[in-house]
Amino acid sequence: MLVKARAKVQTQKQKKLDRIMTEIEKNGKIANDEVEKLLHCSDATASRYLSALEKQGKIKKVGTTGAGVVYIKA
Repeated sequence: MLVKARAKVQTQKQKKLDRIMTEIEKNGKIANDEVEKLLHCSDATASRYLSALEKQGKIKKVGTTGAGVVYIKA
């Protein structure tokens, strides 16, 4: 039972990551605030999603801190 629940959560997370990638492909970049609005999630959750995509090598962080940080396709 736990395995099925965990698989469902992973599937939902992957769908959200795919939505972020679609948005990046459409606009060329995305910021944390845009992810929050797109997925209706908190700042911390948006940061986790972006970090996961960055670790997978799908996106690259541009900028250092604050509102100047955007993510582009790697």
